[in-house]
Amino acid sequence: MSDRLCRGLVPSRGLRAVFVRVGDTARMARMLHGLYPTSARLFAEALAAGALVGALQKDEGRVNLQLECDGPLGGLFVDADAGGNVRGYVRRPGVHFPGDPARGAHAALGGSGYLSVLRDLGGGQHYRSAVELQALDVAGDLRRWFASSEQVATALGLAVVPRGDEPLGDVAGLLVQRLPDGDDAAVEEARRRIADGALDRAVAAGLAAQEIIAAIAGHGFDLLADVEVAYRCGCSAERARVAVSALGPDGVADVIAKEREAVITCEFCRTRYVVTEAELRDIRRRLLESSRAGGA
Repeated sequence: MSDRLCRGLVPSRGLRAVFVRVGDTARMARMLHGLYPTSARLFAEALAAGALVGALQKDEGRVNLQLECDGPLGGLFVDADAGGNVRGYVRRPGVHFPGDPARGAHAALGGSGYLSVLRDLGGGQHYRSAVELQALDVAGDLRRWFASSEQVATALGLAVVPRGDEPLGDVAGLLVQRLPDGDDAAVEEARRRIADGALDRAVAAGLAAQEIIAAIAGHGFDLLADVEVAYRCGCSAERARVAVSALGPDGVADVIAKEREAVITCEFCRTRYVVTEAELRDIRRRLLESSRAGGA
């Protein structure tokens, strides 16, 4: 099964439902960032979580999900949009606790921290809200974020199901929300099913997305969108040059004198960009010209 996100409605119960699979994406990200097993598991959960929250955005809006903690992981960051595009990074990739994966993930987060979500509201406006880590579990603390920040009755679950020797065999997430005319009892029922392991069992059984939604949220799902999920980064050589320009004329001159080139590695996709000495001199020349024009 390829990585996909589907969202729609369960009209008879007044619910919105979003289901996402990110197993291929999570395994690719593990290789890209050189993640050890515990870091890889937490990042896999965060990619699924980011995709779910991103699916609630309108148009081209993006969502940033950031987790900071005092444990060995240090934190992680996921950027996602409504089109199924995700990217991110883990602060400390080399974290692994042998034994039970769930307990290891809990230990990697430590004892305190916060989870914040930055949402693009359009028109250049953004809204950030955060909750302290209490569950010390990506799904558990994201549920708390929905309760405190969105104030919309929400059921949410994340599942990481091994397949043979592959710990990231299947990675999935499900979000169920009450619509304005919906029934809180229906959301509470979905919460109980997730807490009882229904999502993990359905993913382990290899059920299709709409079958999983029916098992948790009830029958009568109306599909509104079905999109591919992929790890995509928008970095480019031009953006690397823009980053160098932010150093200002003196900063660029210092790089020329000491390094003779600037090397920038994208933290999301690990692509390496080299800004040559000739490019640096051109950047500095344009910065000086702009400064003179501005002062005239």
